[in-house]
Amino acid sequence: MFTQEQIKLSFTDIHSYLDCWQPQPIETASSFPAQMYTSEYIYQLEQERVFGKRWLYVGHISQLPEPGSYFTIEMAQQPLLITRNLAGELRGFFNVCPHRAGPIALDSGQCHRFTCLYHAWTFDLNGDLKAVPHMGGAENLNLPDYGLKPIQVDTWGPFIFVNLDPAAEPLAKQLGGLVAQFERFNFSNLVKVKRIDYEVKSNWKLYVENSSESYHVSMVHPTLDLFKTLDRFESDAQQHYYSEYFPFLDSSDEVQHGLTPGLFIEGLNPLEMGGTSVTVVYPNLILVTSPYFVLARMVNPQGLSKTHAQFEWFVPNTELAQTEANIAAVVRIYDEVVREDLVMLDHVQQRVRSLNYTPGRLSPTLEVGVHRFQHALMEYIC
Repeated sequence: MFTQEQIKLSFTDIHSYLDCWQPQPIETASSFPAQMYTSEYIYQLEQERVFGKRWLYVGHISQLPEPGSYFTIEMAQQPLLITRNLAGELRGFFNVCPHRAGPIALDSGQCHRFTCLYHAWTFDLNGDLKAVPHMGGAENLNLPDYGLKPIQVDTWGPFIFVNLDPAAEPLAKQLGGLVAQFERFNFSNLVKVKRIDYEVKSNWKLYVENSSESYHVSMVHPTLDLFKTLDRFESDAQQHYYSEYFPFLDSSDEVQHGLTPGLFIEGLNPLEMGGTSVTVVYPNLILVTSPYFVLARMVNPQGLSKTHAQFEWFVPNTELAQTEANIAAVVRIYDEVVREDLVMLDHVQQRVRSLNYTPGRLSPTLEVGVHRFQHALMEYIC
């Protein structure tokens, strides 16, 4: 356990903090020191050891409807290209031409081959180099040596994950028991009906931590009924994820809404029909599951104090669930909540830089998720 002197020292000496860090029980735990959110050195470590080695959520299978489909993404400021080859298999590459670092593709679309937008080197959908214009006279230019650098691609149902480490363990190991836990939701049968992108003016960890606890709800989200059920909420802290379950109030709109045929997800058990779960899958997927929708939230660092959050809502593939009225109802409350969070996180990011800030103690009941996330992160980077 750290003394207050060690914690204060870490404000100016983050290397000592990393060297001394040891897991501590939540009953005696304090949060991270300021430099974990403000240090460029820490951010670089995270790019290398977290976003460079863990499985990352990057998109939905609907973005790749047929062979030749592709989309691009800057995940933690790494340019990536995800595609289906002509055999329909998923492939992923760094979106960097091996010639002189031009972009292979931008945005999303459909093609039979990729041509670098800088000098027109051309690659097939498996990343193999096929043509190099104006290179006559170049000696020992062996095209197979200059293919696109691949990345691992895998799926959890319709959710696409990538791993930049060619030696990484399988996605299934990182997901652990989540696959079985959410099997009845049949994610692949749900339809994407809405996407909203938010710009968060804070370090990505502050956003994940905020999504991992309900301590702030009564102050930041006073209109939510969630705080009224905190005496009945359940949590599950595992190595690579943290989950909270909140039962509905008997009088809540969710109970009435979820009982309407055509609006709720078929095949759920009574527990799943009776509440909402928020599951933080480290490092960058936050999954909200309800009887009548699923919300996938992608966390994408874009700098030390800037985070892109992508929200996508999925509902049952029924006419009633896909009406404008239902979609608006599903989206409204979470759109309001995230906008309230963004205002507060802007304040927190500014204040964590204060010379007077020292880490506070964690709540043993309401900040279990923050504690688990911080331990997981330190295990990744130390």
